[in-house]
Amino acid sequence: MNAPQRWIIALSPDGAARAVSEKTAAAFREILGTDSCLVFDPRPYRDGYKKLLKQPDETMVADLVNQSLAVSCFDFGATHCLVGALCPVTLFTLNLFRKRGIVTVHWFYEDFRRAGYWQEVLPGYDHFCAIQRGPLPSACAAAHSRFHFLPTAGLSPDTIPEPVERCFDVSFVGVPSPYRIEVLEALAAAGLSVACGGEGWENYRGILQEGSFSSGWMSANESLRQLSRSKLGINLSFAEPSDRESVHISPRAYDILKAGALLLTEESPLAAESLAGCSFQTFKSPAHAIEIARDLLTRYPGLEPPATENSRTVRAGHTYRNRVLDILSYVN
Repeated sequence: MNAPQRWIIALSPDGAARAVSEKTAAAFREILGTDSCLVFDPRPYRDGYKKLLKQPDETMVADLVNQSLAVSCFDFGATHCLVGALCPVTLFTLNLFRKRGIVTVHWFYEDFRRAGYWQEVLPGYDHFCAIQRGPLPSACAAAHSRFHFLPTAGLSPDTIPEPVERCFDVSFVGVPSPYRIEVLEALAAAGLSVACGGEGWENYRGILQEGSFSSGWMSANESLRQLSRSKLGINLSFAEPSDRESVHISPRAYDILKAGALLLTEESPLAAESLAGCSFQTFKSPAHAIEIARDLLTRYPGLEPPATENSRTVRAGHTYRNRVLDILSYVN
């Protein structure tokens, strides 16, 4: 009989990545039990060491965080270590874990083109889960790491929102970028009412301010509330896609569907795989997004039946519990 697994989950330190790792850790504890899971939060260690050091050096701080993780891991008697995206775990620490027989797993829910650290740490992982493919499968094969395509899930609560008036045509939640602003401004200029929200919008000045406009970090509840008041939700990459093969699906796309809004997302081969069982529409350009949005608003003025079915599908099959069960199947 195999010995019981004991997992240590190293959280992502900041932002939306942290929210994904917290949801993942909660699902692990729900499935395996709290005695079999230890959550390691690097943020208080990182911030604490920065305050203690007279001249904080990022490398030194990272090394101290890794020492704290290793002590926690060995003291807990971990058999498996899951590291969230952007968590500053070094290749040295990963190799140390593997020498002790600890199975190392990384869930890389960042864009491989923007977060390039994966190339440095990849050889230290037994299993590498990612929301894209691109060069990752071949790089994993070269590093003798098993690659797994694993999309994320929504960040909003699982509770069904109370029925509200859907007073906006299109909603977007996320940080602004030139590309995102271009698409959203095109929708607004075409006469659609657009609701925007997220950290960074406080610096924006333009046509989008005429709609519903929320600046600052939005909680999961606030995000779900905004999406529930919109007929369509749009999922946008940070930068204009130059390679549609690698356009990934954000956790916000699942939140849009969960809120009962229709989903409009960029055309990508990964969309159908990431959103299995859901209905959605894709676009290739701002002008195409306007065309598709108008068509959806005309065809589904009452948001039935695809929106309701999408919400059920996401709540049943696209959850962090589903994703953690996938991770457990990879290592067994």
